[in-house]
Amino acid sequence: GSRMAMEFAEAGHDVILSEPNRDMLTEEMWEKVEESGVKVTNNDIEAAKHGELHILYTPTQSTLEIAKKIIDHLPKDAVLLTTCTICPVVVYSHVLSKLRDRKDIGFSSMHPTIVPGTPQHDHYIIGGRALDGKMYLTEEQLNKCIQLAESVNKKPYIVPMGMICPLGNMGSAAVMAMTLAAILEYHHVGTKVIGYPEETVEREIIMALQVMAAIIRTSGIYGLLKAINMELLIKNASIVHLTEDQEILETTLKKLKNIDPEIWEKVKKAKVYPTKLVDSQAIVEELKTLIGGRAAEGAIERSRKKLFMKW
Repeated sequence: GSRMAMEFAEAGHDVILSEPNRDMLTEEMWEKVEESGVKVTNNDIEAAKHGELHILYTPTQSTLEIAKKIIDHLPKDAVLLTTCTICPVVVYSHVLSKLRDRKDIGFSSMHPTIVPGTPQHDHYIIGGRALDGKMYLTEEQLNKCIQLAESVNKKPYIVPMGMICPLGNMGSAAVMAMTLAAILEYHHVGTKVIGYPEETVEREIIMALQVMAAIIRTSGIYGLLKAINMELLIKNASIVHLTEDQEILETTLKKLKNIDPEIWEKVKKAKVYPTKLVDSQAIVEELKTLIGGRAAEGAIERSRKKLFMKW
């Protein structure tokens, strides 16, 4: 966070860094921070009264507590920006009750994706319109975020609000990349070689992803492995190995045939807890139809919060 503050100050911005625990850096480091033009305080509320964009580079729980503490003190049309520790929709949900009187406050991200100040840090992820159409900040507020990133020669990637953490967090991004590559490989084989309709291929993909996600959610990775008959999975997956260029499937089958024995020992002790296998988007529509109004929106909001933070 201090490195981000230094870069913004060196670009000519008026920057205040709030850090109640001065032991986080050495005195020599603090001198460099202040020499860059950053004003340092140990008072979050005093810092909140300053400026338009407020970047929270803090641990998950601390971010929620700080957001709730400072929101009443933010200037008009200020924006709360999260980084790599929490998704902005979680912060929004956490302070929702306080927003009745502060509808001017915007929410987005200034997600560095990597350690600020390192050579690899050349971009920021900024959250825009969510996939359900909801805007958590105005176009003017979004433009200020974009301009801030560009002022320090960082490329701003504007992504839908709920996609910030899956794309920005390294672990999630790696899983998404590997999964997407496998999806595209099967999509090609399914539609071009086997001749399945697009909707059939998509339904099979959705079924596999949602079933695995649900079991991991209730029972963890080892529970998922316990629920899966690995011999059967490998046999049936091998049937779709129809061309010579299915590198992903080939590698996958090899890895599944050679899972570390230590993992299987943990699987033996694992439990598969009750899991309801449902279509998540269908449930959302059912809630809107059966309950409707604020009750449905409240249930959806709470579920969204659980998706993007620790359970």
